Amino acid sequence: MDTTPQMPQYATLPSRHFWRRAVAYLIDIIIFQAAILIAVYCISTVLPLDFRFPGWSYTQCGVELPDQLAKRIDAGWPLRSGEVRINQICEVSQIGSEKQRYLQTGVSRQTDNGTSGQWLTIPVDADDNPVIGPVFVYSSVISGIVNIAFLAFAFAYFSANGRRTIGKKLLGLRVQSVDGKSPGLGTEFRREILKFSPYLFFIAAAFAFSLFPVSPTEDFDALLRMSRDGYTLLNNGAATFNIILGIAALIWWFLPFIFWRGQTFYDRICACKVVKS
Repeated sequence: MDTTPQMPQYATLPSRHFWRRAVAYLIDIIIFQAAILIAVYCISTVLPLDFRFPGWSYTQCGVELPDQLAKRIDAGWPLRSGEVRINQICEVSQIGSEKQRYLQTGVSRQTDNGTSGQWLTIPVDADDNPVIGPVFVYSSVISGIVNIAFLAFAFAYFSANGRRTIGKKLLGLRVQSVDGKSPGLGTEFRREILKFSPYLFFIAAAFAFSLFPVSPTEDFDALLRMSRDGYTLLNNGAATFNIILGIAALIWWFLPFIFWRGQTFYDRICACKVVKS
């Protein structure tokens, strides 16, 4: 009888290709997003657009306040001894949209620990009047959804029917069905929409929070007096919700790599996988 101990046999599991997929995605998202930005910029030079890309903006501060608004601030938030007033209007520019304007007013003071300050930031309309009520973000919501749809279609088109995106070509990857076939455009588009679904939840959250006032009062003069007494605008509810959404997005994208050896939730739903080619 052969009593030689047998070495345990381990099943060979498929590779996750985590870093390959991450780098390929980064390359592709830069290329596709740059193409969309260039297209929107070219169209906006001919047609009036309000296509706002969250995060793709340029802020310039220093615009002087009208005398009437400056006097209103001085009356509602009088300076104390040792304080210095700082007033400015900031303009936020985005590709394909009109400028957004914000009032920044506050005071700075010298303390034993250095310089401290108290600030109030409020949107202003075209006539430089403070907008205290809800600031609706319909254009941003629509722009975000359209941008995600364009990105999803670009990824899907260049991944369907045996094609590959530039990033996947450079990293030697390919999307295929679990049966080894090349998925069609419909399957790939559904897969990409599911991939970008956390972004859609962020857009929905931003829209939901825009429906409520960011300040406890719609009286600008009362808000100035509250700021003078130490009140600070905080949006802890929105920040907490964004953290929750961020954790959910990380789980959606990365957790399956640990348990399913690289097949993400959207891969499983669409019966696809990413393999080396």
